Amino acid sequence: MAGPDKNQSFLLKDDCTYVGRSPQNDIRVNDTAVSHTHLRIIRRANRFFIEDLGSANGTFVGPEKIGPGFGVEIDEGTPVVIGMSVICVGSRCLELLSPFLESIGLSNEIREDSGVFKQHKTMATQKIVEFVYKVSYRLTEEVHVNVMLGNVLDCIFDFLINIDRGFIIIMDSQTGEFRKVISRFREPSKDLPTGFNKDVVERVMLEKQGFLYPDPDVEGPTDLEETLRLTQIGSVMCVPIVSSSKIRGLIYVDSLKEAYGFRREDLSLFTDLGRRAGLHIDNAMYFEDSQV
Repeated sequence: MAGPDKNQSFLLKDDCTYVGRSPQNDIRVNDTAVSHTHLRIIRRANRFFIEDLGSANGTFVGPEKIGPGFGVEIDEGTPVVIGMSVICVGSRCLELLSPFLESIGLSNEIREDSGVFKQHKTMATQKIVEFVYKVSYRLTEEVHVNVMLGNVLDCIFDFLINIDRGFIIIMDSQTGEFRKVISRFREPSKDLPTGFNKDVVERVMLEKQGFLYPDPDVEGPTDLEETLRLTQIGSVMCVPIVSSSKIRGLIYVDSLKEAYGFRREDLSLFTDLGRRAGLHIDNAMYFEDSQV
C-alpha cells in the first residue's frame, strides 16, 4: 500500500480484507480523509475486487468514483485513490505503482509538509489530491493529444465550478506560435465571447509566471483592468505549461460574471499543474508528429 508520505506493504487475506482508518480494520490507513471502514478488497483466486463501503469521500479507480456496494475488478498494480492515499494490490504492487506516484508527484510532493498542502490549508486537501490524480491519469492516457487536452479541461471544469471558459494553448516549439487551442465552455451561447484575452496570454508568456485577476494581494487597479472590463471578464487565471524550463503552452480559465473567482491557492495549484503537464504534452505532441 502506498500513501502520501510513505510506502507500505501488507498481506491480503485469502477472502476479504477490510481497509480504513479504524484500528479494527485488517489494514489501517492513517489518513483523516479515509473513513473508519472505507472499503474491502475481495480476493478470488488470482482476481481482485474493490468494494466501497459507503465512505464519506469515495473511492476512485482510474478517474472515476465507484459507487458503494458494488465490487469492481481491478488488475494488479491499478492505482486506487482513497482520501489522500493511493493503494494497489498484487505481488508487484509497489513496483508497478511507483512510476504512477512519480508521475503525479504524490511520492515526494503531495504530503502534509509540502508546499502544495501548506498553501492549500484552507481547501479540502482530499479534493486537491483527487484533482491532481484525475488530471495525471488523463495526461498519461494513450489517446490523441486533442482528446487528452479536452479531458484535462473537463477535469478543470469539475474542479473550478465558477469558471465559464477554459483554454489549453499549445505552442510550436520551433516558431513559438500557437499550434493548438483546445477550448471548453460551461454554457455555450452565441452571445458568449469565444476567445481568450490575448493581453493576459502575452503577459504570462513574457513574464513566464502565472497571472491572476483580480489579485487579492495587489491593491489598486492593474494595467490590464480596462481591457479585461471591455471583454466582459470578471476574473481570470492563466499559467504557463513548462517543459525543460521552456514554455510549451498555457492553461487559461476565466469567469465572465464572478469577481474574485480565483484565489492565490488556485494559482499555486495550477502553476504546479502546468509543470506536471509539460512533459506529458511534449511527449504526446512528439508522438503525433511521428505519425504524420
